[in-house]
Amino acid sequence: MRHIALFAFLALFAAGCGNPPPGTHPTEKDAGPDGAMPMGPGLAGILKDHADQPIGGGKVLACMATICLFGDAEPDGRFHFPIEPTAEVALKTLPNPTATPRTSAALCPIRIVDDSLIDVGALHVPSLPEGALLGPAAADPQTLMAGDGLVLILRASDLTPYLGDTLVDVAARRIPPSQACPWVVPAGEELVAVYTLHPFAAVSSSPIAVRAPSDLPAGTKVRFRTVSEIDGAFSAPVPGEADGTSVATAPQMGLTELTWLVISKE
Repeated sequence: MRHIALFAFLALFAAGCGNPPPGTHPTEKDAGPDGAMPMGPGLAGILKDHADQPIGGGKVLACMATICLFGDAEPDGRFHFPIEPTAEVALKTLPNPTATPRTSAALCPIRIVDDSLIDVGALHVPSLPEGALLGPAAADPQTLMAGDGLVLILRASDLTPYLGDTLVDVAARRIPPSQACPWVVPAGEELVAVYTLHPFAAVSSSPIAVRAPSDLPAGTKVRFRTVSEIDGAFSAPVPGEADGTSVATAPQMGLTELTWLVISKE
């Protein structure tokens, strides 16, 4: 991977936004002799778009609590980050809401525990639907059809966008299981659905209620979590239940951050 740079960021900047601080210089990292798989410890994979095509030259980030590695994928989409164990990593890309089609951030939570190289396979960058425009604060609480059947009930006045972003609309894309990394569901649980949310990394001071389509039997208990874009950690689980046609968060409970939403059951 070319032009991998290491920065000591505060947690906010560990998300990968902003310019490199003065005096920081990139270092070169080889992918291995004759294009061979690089050695561990660390992680490697292939950056792809929602149509499963490699994204050559795309920006990839491997963020931890206080530092963030980033670089450009090779022309064939391959990337590699050498990372010493142990480390909690949010492997991701940055959203691009002005692209056509606009894209959300790829996100995969990874734990590096030894000197082995973790092959993450394909890291898919999801596209975003048109979404639903946020109304004025006077319309709070607002029920918004975010996309792919996902409904969010939120208070626009309680939303804070990520640094430099603007709150315009809310959107969601359901991620096909084949395009979600294996670690996106907590160990010991079964994945029900996973969505990427926009505006990415916006936070709410009040719970955001969620409803998603599901054919789980009525009464099935589920859990809603988001994945931290800073270090890949899962948020505390929010309980929910199926009614036969959908799953929803428990009354008066919900999410507080818009990143990747993971719905699971035991």
